[in-house]
Amino acid sequence: MIIRFLFRIVANALAVLAAARFIPGVIYSYEPVGLLKIALILALVNAFIKPVLKLLFSPLILLTLGLFTIVINIFMIWLAAYFAPEFSITGIIAYFWTMVIITVFNFAASILTRKEKEQE
Repeated sequence: MIIRFLFRIVANALAVLAAARFIPGVIYSYEPVGLLKIALILALVNAFIKPVLKLLFSPLILLTLGLFTIVINIFMIWLAAYFAPEFSITGIIAYFWTMVIITVFNFAASILTRKEKEQE
């Protein structure tokens, strides 16, 4: 469980680096401690706040056939940017593409940790 959480932190850090590199409007100060802070905030927010929001907004998620999860994911990124001044995003398009990149990296991390868990 701790390995999976650490893997998520690494995936979030790599996702933030990729977003800052490829998406205009995503600004990161390129400090290792700042990157760790952003990745840790993203991992904590996704682990604790996101499930609560999904539960609260489950009727809206069902009504929109799951598309409201995009709004929840963008809100999670906004929270991370709010609590980490080293990371800023300007514009809804930048938030959307950052959300896509972070989702892809987290999906890859979950697949890799799932395979590792099955081998045990």
